[in-house]
Amino acid sequence: MDAEVVGEPGVLRMMPELVKAVFSQPADSTADAKITVRPVMLKGRTVYQAERFRGNKAYHENLDGEGFLRLLDRELDGRYRQVLLATQSENIQYVLKNNGSYRRSGRAAVQRPGGTQSHDRAREYILKEGENIPALVDLGVFTQDFRVVRAKYDKYKQINRFVELIDDEFRRMDGDEVTILDFGCGKSYLTFILYYYFAVKKGVRATIIGYDLKADVVERCNAIAEKYGYDRLRFHVADVTRDVLYGEHVDMLVTLHACDTATDYALDYAIKHGVKHIFSVPCCQHEINSQIKKGGELDIFLRHGIIKERMSALLTDSIRACVLEDMGYSVDLIEFIDFEHSPKNIMIRAVRDRGRGTANIERAKALADRYGFRQTLLELCGKKEE
Repeated sequence: MDAEVVGEPGVLRMMPELVKAVFSQPADSTADAKITVRPVMLKGRTVYQAERFRGNKAYHENLDGEGFLRLLDRELDGRYRQVLLATQSENIQYVLKNNGSYRRSGRAAVQRPGGTQSHDRAREYILKEGENIPALVDLGVFTQDFRVVRAKYDKYKQINRFVELIDDEFRRMDGDEVTILDFGCGKSYLTFILYYYFAVKKGVRATIIGYDLKADVVERCNAIAEKYGYDRLRFHVADVTRDVLYGEHVDMLVTLHACDTATDYALDYAIKHGVKHIFSVPCCQHEINSQIKKGGELDIFLRHGIIKERMSALLTDSIRACVLEDMGYSVDLIEFIDFEHSPKNIMIRAVRDRGRGTANIERAKALADRYGFRQTLLELCGKKEE
């Protein structure tokens, strides 16, 4: 359901450090089972989002500062046995006494340790730990007090690095609008962060579309986007190998670990639709590894399974880069993130800024014929050049 803002806007000075408020253990039969309130950024302004739980359903309402204070006054009138107000510096607890009044207690907020080492902490990330990004709480990357979940720290580093690279390119673009497609978005950590960073934090008119095969994941992501008022972020169930996809102008295509040939179909989409900027971190390059045969000088790399697998992955991305160059792109293959955090750490970064050619595709075809393998992007784009 759509949440409306109650009261006059802009009254944030009253509780500027609020992290969350939780009303629990209802003492009144008419009270909701639980209320959680957090400050969120919505269309460039800060509001307090109240989440009310009734039965198995959650209802949302966005309040400004005065609306939040009215909620406090109303719900602290004996309706809940326990209320927690957590700020950046203090946790304040109200407990209902038998005489109907509340006992107030407070203590300094505990800074919980995340899953990082000291040298990791020293780095300044573009999206900092502790920043109020509630969608990351729902996605399980942040705790309720916006600390990085230990098991998600590698993912946190990956999405920060991805946003940094895209932001560097966006600074070179003209205008304040951007349309981004995310192929194989999965749980959509990156998709939500891109939308938050551009639309909420930078005030850019951003449209972001996420495609994935799993209907339940897409449904959940759309629900989270609606919950936080991300009205230009949407997700669709689609098979990128065969379905009709987004047909309007696209500025950027991103893929983060789209599996095996899904990366090739995403790159082919970018080529066919003239997408100028590509940021792709491939994953699971099984296609060549399952087919390649001995045929020449490279046979030495095929003697041992682990070397064959790694060589096949590098060969796959090398061919992808060659094809993109012939299709009019300047291409870099860069280390996306340290190998210790992910073995899938090569990013294909490309910008369409040159004329087309055929030399790279012809050489790649000769290599494929010699070693008896097929490569999807080479076949998809090779047909165009015949």
